[in-house]
Amino acid sequence: KSYVYRNGEFFGQSPLSWYVESQKWAMSPGYDMPNHPGFSRKLSSECFFCHVGNIDQKEGNPNDFTIMEETVGCERCHGPGELHAKKYRNRQSSTLQLSDLATTTEDDTIVNPAKLKRELSEAICQQCHLQAAGKALRAGKDEWDFRPGTPLTDIRVDYQYRLGDDKMKIVGHVEQLHQSKCYQQTETLTCITCHNPHDTPSPENMAAHYRSICLDCHDNNACGEPLPKRMSTAKNDCAKCHMPKLDTEIPHTAFHHHRIGIHTAETDTQEVAVGLSPILDISSLTPLERDRCEALAKFQVGQEEPDNPNLKDYGLESAKALIQLKKSGKADSDANTILALLARSQGQPAIARDIATEVIEAEKRPTRPKIEALRLLAQLAYQSRKHEDAAKLYRQVTQYQSEAYDYFQLGISEQNSGQTERAITALKMAVELAPNYVEAHRVLAAILGSQGKPEESNKHQQLATQHEQRMKRLWQSAQPR
Repeated sequence: KSYVYRNGEFFGQSPLSWYVESQKWAMSPGYDMPNHPGFSRKLSSECFFCHVGNIDQKEGNPNDFTIMEETVGCERCHGPGELHAKKYRNRQSSTLQLSDLATTTEDDTIVNPAKLKRELSEAICQQCHLQAAGKALRAGKDEWDFRPGTPLTDIRVDYQYRLGDDKMKIVGHVEQLHQSKCYQQTETLTCITCHNPHDTPSPENMAAHYRSICLDCHDNNACGEPLPKRMSTAKNDCAKCHMPKLDTEIPHTAFHHHRIGIHTAETDTQEVAVGLSPILDISSLTPLERDRCEALAKFQVGQEEPDNPNLKDYGLESAKALIQLKKSGKADSDANTILALLARSQGQPAIARDIATEVIEAEKRPTRPKIEALRLLAQLAYQSRKHEDAAKLYRQVTQYQSEAYDYFQLGISEQNSGQTERAITALKMAVELAPNYVEAHRVLAAILGSQGKPEESNKHQQLATQHEQRMKRLWQSAQPR
């Protein structure tokens, strides 16, 4: 259980979490390092997608929203319920008894996952439980656009690593289940075959509950191990052998392997990744749409693992595909923003500036691509020493998101534009968001000293020295001996 805090209009994640299985407080996932980011991890609407029922996203800004439904509710699996509720309110007011409703005709006012085709039923679970290596939102779509009963690929395309031996790297439950012979040899096995979201078995009944599901297809005597051995090693619990519990990359956490089968060290070896492939069927997409989605996913994965030698060409490959998309006249703001970022990284600031400006002109609301494009333009103005332009752009960026780096850059730009008081305000915000921001403390100390405020100046100089020494000690302790 990880905890959320709110600072003004924006949400963030606490660095401390409660791990239910081990019954311990410990650092949140991603904070398990000596110099963790403190309270600076911001949470966008994408982060909340799997954890709350609904939000009100203000003006399209993914960083500024109100949580309308704190827990995941009925509509996340069954779709909008207004027509359904209206239908049954009308029936209740008539002479028809509620006990008769189950025998009436098929209800087309609500989605019943059990009545859907397998891929559409699974999409409802996959909207949250498909944790892929990379993903790309379709043009003009947002995570919250998904509706039960429709293909997930209408909203996004998820990718996994392709291995050198043509096997798939195990990433999450969905990919694992799809590798299972149990899944491949039937058209009925799906997530809700085993997991009823309305009824979770108690811990003492769990083994028997899941075993009974296995025995719907498998004969009790079909297991290769004799009953006495099964009882001694696993208490005749099918999942212990065929869906063993494995450690995950998340500290203190383990989950059951969802590739149902016979597991050995050899079959569960994770290979080095050399490429991406879509997890779900995307044959309905045009070749141009497929290239676009793959380019966005490659950019994302390359950014997350910049030192991975297998991904060294992803930036160039993404750029080539997005250039072709732009030439076709079908580029969208998400694709253009990524192309602008790639142009800048490849030493083409003029092209980056032109494309980012195009995004800002196209996006009337503070959407994700517009915020990224504004930030890119601010950075380009800063690098060109156009301090007033940079300050103006960073002011817009900090209206839409709360990042210490942006406030630091704003502070420098304001100071270089002769706006000292604005600079002090921005730099104080930077160190409030990131108290160990050494450079921000130092600049703030210098400006305050020049303004005849020695006490404040000394305070920030001392903080800069303390944090620098602390980080140096942490770095030295982390070095191999």
